[in-house]
Amino acid sequence: MQSVEQASGAQNPVVPPASEPDQVWFDMAWNLFLRAEQSNRRVEAFYFRLAGQVICLRFAGPALFQAISGAFEHLACSPVNNPALTICCWDDVSTGVSTPEPEFTSHTQGTEFVDGSVRLTFEPACQLFSGYDRARQLGLLHFASVEAVPGWVWGSPAREILHWWSSGSGLQLVHAAAVGTPEGVALLIGRGGSGKSTTALACLGSSLQYLSDDYCLLSFDGEPRVHSLYGTAKADANSIARLPRLQSAFAGSTIHVQGKTVLHLAEYFPQLIREPVPLRALVVPKIVGGGECRLDPIPAAAALRALAPSTMFQLAGDRSKIFERLADLVRRIPCWQLSLGPNPDAAQPLLADLISREIPRS
Repeated sequence: MQSVEQASGAQNPVVPPASEPDQVWFDMAWNLFLRAEQSNRRVEAFYFRLAGQVICLRFAGPALFQAISGAFEHLACSPVNNPALTICCWDDVSTGVSTPEPEFTSHTQGTEFVDGSVRLTFEPACQLFSGYDRARQLGLLHFASVEAVPGWVWGSPAREILHWWSSGSGLQLVHAAAVGTPEGVALLIGRGGSGKSTTALACLGSSLQYLSDDYCLLSFDGEPRVHSLYGTAKADANSIARLPRLQSAFAGSTIHVQGKTVLHLAEYFPQLIREPVPLRALVVPKIVGGGECRLDPIPAAAALRALAPSTMFQLAGDRSKIFERLADLVRRIPCWQLSLGPNPDAAQPLLADLISREIPRS
C-alpha cells in the first residue's frame, strides 16, 4: 500500500465560486470527502502511470483502498507533486459522513448522467456517484459502503472518470481485450459473451502477453497504440474450467462478486505488458462451437459494428467523438473475424502469427 501522511499530489485544488446546481453539488461532495479525510487523520494515496501521465487515487480511510487500487497495481509509480488527475474515493459507512443524493437527477432506476460545468453519473441502486471537474483535474468516486461496491468496480474501477479525463486528452477508452508482444498487439472486440475475455485469458502463460480482458486505452499520435489500463481478469466457473493454466491463480483469489472471480494479475503474471504497444489488428471473436479455429478478413464496417456500440453504450458522454475516433481506427487497421471452437487455446497460435505478419519489416 502506498500510504503517505502528506503528499503534494494530494493538495486541494482551488475551488472557484459555484453557480450551476451540478457544480454546487460537486463542491458539496468534495467538501464531504475532505471532512471524511480529515477525520481519518491520514492521507491514503496510491499513484499509477497511465499513458505517460501520473494519476493519484486519494482515499478517506483504508476501507476502499484494495477495491479501487488493486486493479492498477501493475502500473504503480512513485508520488509526484502535480498529478495529471486526482480521484478522491470514499464511502459513507466507514467514514461516518452522509452524502446526499443529487437533487437535480430524475431518480429513475437507471444510471443518471449530467453533462454540465462538471460531469456526473449516479447509480441510485448502489449509491455510486462518479464526478469529474476538468478545470481542476479532479474526480470524485463515492459509494454508500464497501459492501455496496458493484462487482464490475473490482475489475474496472473509476471507469467513467478515466473515460472523461482521457477523452479530453486525445485518448480513447475502449471495451476490448488485448494480447500481443512488445512489437504489436491484437485488439479483441465485440459485445459481452462473444469470447474475447476467455480468448485473452487463454493467452496468459503462452508466447503472447496480456494487456486486457475487458477495457484498455488507445492513443492516436502517429500509429495507434494500446495502453494497459486494468491489471485484472474476471471469469465465471465455466470459463475457469476451460483455462487450466489459470485455475490455481483463480483458486487463490478472495474476490468473488456476482458469480465471477476477480483476479489481480500482477501477482501471478508479472510479464504483463505495461508500456504502450502498436496496434496491429482488430479481431472480432465469434463462437461457432464445433470445427476448427480460424481467421478470416472482414470489412471495416463489420469491425466498427463490433467495437463502437459496446464501447459507446458503456460510457457516458462524448459519444460522437467516440464514434469518429473508432470509425477512423477501423479504416487504418486490418480487421479480422476469429471463429472460436471449443478449445480456447487454439486461438493463441493464430493470433501470434497474425500479429507477426502485421509487424512492419525494416
